[in-house]
Amino acid sequence: MRNLLLTLCVLFAPLLAQAQVVEESLPRDPGPLNFIQGDSYEQWILQSLAGDALVGIRADGRVVPRLATAWMVQKDGTITFTLRPDARYTDGSQVTAEDVAWTLQELRRDPKASPTKRAILDGAEVGIEQGRPWIRTPKPAGRLLLELARIPIAQKGHPERGSGPFSFRKEPGAWVFLRREHFLKPRIDGIRFRLLPDQASVMTALQKGWLSIGAPAPRRQNEVPATHRLVTQPMHAQLVVWSRQGVGPLQWLERWRKDAFPPQLLGQNARPSRGLWPETLGFEVQTIEAGTPVPKGTGAFQLLYGAGEESIEKLLLALRERARRDGFDLQLTPLEQGLLAERLQKGEFQLACSAVVFDPHPWAVLEYLEPKGPMNFTGWKQPRLAALVARIQQPGDLAWRDLQLLWGQSPAALPILDFQSVIWVAKQLQVEPSPLGLYLSTPGAAGWRWNK
Repeated sequence: MRNLLLTLCVLFAPLLAQAQVVEESLPRDPGPLNFIQGDSYEQWILQSLAGDALVGIRADGRVVPRLATAWMVQKDGTITFTLRPDARYTDGSQVTAEDVAWTLQELRRDPKASPTKRAILDGAEVGIEQGRPWIRTPKPAGRLLLELARIPIAQKGHPERGSGPFSFRKEPGAWVFLRREHFLKPRIDGIRFRLLPDQASVMTALQKGWLSIGAPAPRRQNEVPATHRLVTQPMHAQLVVWSRQGVGPLQWLERWRKDAFPPQLLGQNARPSRGLWPETLGFEVQTIEAGTPVPKGTGAFQLLYGAGEESIEKLLLALRERARRDGFDLQLTPLEQGLLAERLQKGEFQLACSAVVFDPHPWAVLEYLEPKGPMNFTGWKQPRLAALVARIQQPGDLAWRDLQLLWGQSPAALPILDFQSVIWVAKQLQVEPSPLGLYLSTPGAAGWRWNK
């Protein structure tokens, strides 16, 4: 413990005098800031601070202006955007229609581009008319607008450069974002992220007041230090398992998830999932409708997951113990995050597990189903899919129920846990909670402020 405290003192001691900079941590290295290729959750946070999409999503799930001050939807689904004249990159250059077109086209061209963003732009046509960018895809315009909030616009030829409310600077062992002149008018001086890969380090830094924001260990969530307060956020987030062994393993997982996790292990962060798709997105509880599972005591399943997330590892160990009660050997195999993503993309797994944060609209679940969906890791397909999706124009359409029934006949993935965010926040810091978390909604961190 003394060595741990010494290390944390070295990390945070130079920062204690800078009270207007928010101190945060990352569980793993997000890699270089890259608006084209970056795709991890940590990379999304970096991009939300340093970049702007054409539109944003508010905490209530509504689309709001961001880089675009207005947009017009034509009868054929083409969306034309009017860009704000005061949006500028960190080198002082104005954001132009050429930057928008280049970003969207580069995401389609680059084979290493973010799979999530590539899927959003599947079948897209992009152009410029009278100095205004336009985009058209086969998707309903309402869905496309919501999804475009996931695509920050990079400067043409510079995938590392954005126009967001904070400028990015990489320091040894830290990712630093500093306030800049911006139309969202950020009210905090900046945010500094340190790499703290284990829960013990985060807890120590929180208790010592060295972190402004952090997630406490589930068993200690109510031990809030005097310097902080507890903030909870309902999330569109789940722990999901994909299966390339057919629906049989998922049927067993559907059974195990009901009683695998002791309440003290879950804390306030999670509860067992009940259906196939997030209830927070408006979906009714639906169970798998496939045939009889593998007979008792005859199975061994290998499950891949991302190494380094202590809380996820503990949850999976509890799931393994539950599987043993039914005679199954759930073989847990941790992989470095990049390797896990590669194995998922190539379909080289039996079972694979990852946490998923969904966009705040029902179309987000189509990433499981569509042929080029970024979460269709098993090659799932169904002849009736296209016709059903074509009937969906807005949330609440009856076709959503038919689509979920279709998925329930032979799903390729099953949620295990529904998450909510439980964090400690410094009492002097006012943040904007959201189902997308603190960073990914608009205005995000730009809307935070320090109490005087």
